[in-house]
Amino acid sequence: MKNISTIAILNFILISIGLGSCKKELINQVELPNTSLTIEISHEVNGILLEFDSILYQNSSESPYSVSRLEYYISGIKLYKEDSTFLHSDATYYINARNKENKLLVQHVVEGDYTAIEFLIGIAADKNISNSLENTTENINMQWPDVIGGGYHFLKLEGRYLDTAGVNLGYTMHVGTNEMLIKHRKLNINIHIQKEKPAILNCIMNVNEWFQNPHTYNFNVDGNYTMAIPALMQHLKNNGYDTFLIQN
Repeated sequence: MKNISTIAILNFILISIGLGSCKKELINQVELPNTSLTIEISHEVNGILLEFDSILYQNSSESPYSVSRLEYYISGIKLYKEDSTFLHSDATYYINARNKENKLLVQHVVEGDYTAIEFLIGIAADKNISNSLENTTENINMQWPDVIGGGYHFLKLEGRYLDTAGVNLGYTMHVGTNEMLIKHRKLNINIHIQKEKPAILNCIMNVNEWFQNPHTYNFNVDGNYTMAIPALMQHLKNNGYDTFLIQN
């Protein structure tokens, strides 16, 4: 009987270990939802599709201006449901407005109805570290110099403008460093996510918003260069709070 009991105990231990291994394997094999949301981003100036390299636009300080470069990062996307629960994406997306298409793929979105979206313009502090992003030409060109904080540019908005005397000058609106991370306001959406059915959200940046609300940015008064100038970057950070809208 003693031998039988010992064998029984050994069998119980082996079975228990086996079950534990199975549970661990099952946990490791949990599949993420095979669902996604595509966010399509376009760029306009007060409802007019953005065109590059021509002084076609006028900002709130009545300065005629053009755009030659518009590059930035979107990260920290949150999709909210009615009960305030949300999905958070860790992905970082590089956007270049010169590209014909800018599509952000948010993967593994749990099925259901989503009523709001929130995101960052820039990169959160834990990832805003020099050389932390993939070593692409785009990311390399967006690096922020280590001597003034390191990490990456959150925004590069550049072009030409006419000063009060009508002289054609350049401007460079650059934002970077962790203190200047832009948390965009929450936007209302109406998106239903389900398996094997593409969901698309159209999002529009109004470039003029970088120059207005709450601060009326004036190249002739504030200056036409912002990099490493905290007060001027703060103006752009504050204005960036509502640069996007949702196209229904």
